[in-house]
Amino acid sequence: MSTQQLTSEAMALPLFERVSLAQTLWQSIDAGLADTNERDAVGEAARRDQELSSGAVIARTHEEVMTAARRAIGCA
Repeated sequence: MSTQQLTSEAMALPLFERVSLAQTLWQSIDAGLADTNERDAVGEAARRDQELSSGAVIARTHEEVMTAARRAIGCA
């Protein structure tokens, strides 16, 4: 079954079941991420903020990021 077919079927579910499915999927993603040290995460956020503030990097819009993500996983 393709992702598109699966998405269509999931979208046809009642709201409660879609919410439950979304929570289950999100938890599976969260469980697959490496544990991060909160201090390291805050340091990384501060570093990235400095890069943006200084102009060292240019931010992308949400739409640009989502388009790139869909393209990367073959959904675009």
